[in-house]
Amino acid sequence: MVKVICVGNRFAYPDNFGILIYEKLKNLKINNAQIIEGGVGGMSLMPYFEGNDKILIIDYGLTDKKILTQKEIKNFHLTEYNHATALLYLLKSIEKEFTVYVCNEKFDPDNLEIYISEIIKLIKVLNESG
Repeated sequence: MVKVICVGNRFAYPDNFGILIYEKLKNLKINNAQIIEGGVGGMSLMPYFEGNDKILIIDYGLTDKKILTQKEIKNFHLTEYNHATALLYLLKSIEKEFTVYVCNEKFDPDNLEIYISEIIKLIKVLNESG
């Protein structure tokens, strides 16, 4: 099973990306996936990292890559703590493996199908991996 944790601020574009994806995914029947609205993130997400389920986090961010691993997140050098870095600080403290899907471009809120397709493929890959 993959826990898909969609984070973001529903009231602020483009930070609302994860929540818009949550709204789309929750209405689909995706095998072996639990779709979770993570809100703006923070320590309240910690319980979702318990257990043996794979973790996929969906968020908006300014990175060069679209898919990040736990190892890549741990190597991020953070110089300040603020709203933009809060989730990264949480993820740097997590010892469990996880994957982050990042929308790193401006997007059309009415046309999310390309992202949904990529995320569903990623869920399938995570479910098939050891």
